Amino acid sequence: MQRSLFLFALSMFVMFQAQSQDFFKAPDFAQIERNVREQVSSYYYPNLMKKYQSGATNMTPEEGRHLYFGYVYQPGYVPTDTSEFNGKLAAILSKKSFIAEDYATILRYSDALLQEDPFNLRALNAKLLVYAQQNNTEEYKKVAQQRRIVQDAIVGTGDGMSDKTPFYVIKVAHEYDILPFLGFNFGGEDKILKNLKVNYLSLGENRFGVERVYFNISPVIDHISKHGGGKM
Repeated sequence: MQRSLFLFALSMFVMFQAQSQDFFKAPDFAQIERNVREQVSSYYYPNLMKKYQSGATNMTPEEGRHLYFGYVYQPGYVPTDTSEFNGKLAAILSKKSFIAEDYATILRYSDALLQEDPFNLRALNAKLLVYAQQNNTEEYKKVAQQRRIVQDAIVGTGDGMSDKTPFYVIKVAHEYDILPFLGFNFGGEDKILKNLKVNYLSLGENRFGVERVYFNISPVIDHISKHGGGKM
């Protein structure tokens, strides 16, 4: 019953946030690659990225999917999450109170992370925190729109309830970042399923009674395999 409640809540979210997008459609990576590379395509990647970075409110759900998953075919795509700014941002955000200088530092670290990963939800959330405190409505709306595009792209790919219907992500870090948005906390276990490009995260106690959320990480595994291995 609790799992059904979670699926209903997630379905309702997708319905309202991605009205024209079929529920839980796994990305067609071959088609996405063709589309984002074709200059005359409405999904040509440089145009999508420019639209995203401007905070445009008219980006369609399908454009958002091409933006997020098409990033794996761009020169800047790196599936690992080893930036020194991760620790620096976490450290300053752990402070009990902030001064004006802290806000400037948070923005600087967040921007550095977004240069390496334009879909870093932690960095986007940190920027939203600063803009809310500064009453910077214009920048807040822009970053909130960017966050929505990333979240919609991920939750539109599955329900995360099994290895057959996982959420697709292009970085393992995005798994952890999407959990709070879904109403969950990480439970401590991160396991890759044997012979599958899927892993799951265990969850802390939650009102839906869900124990795990599954993610397809095929772009990560494919990239690492192509480049001779490495850390995820």
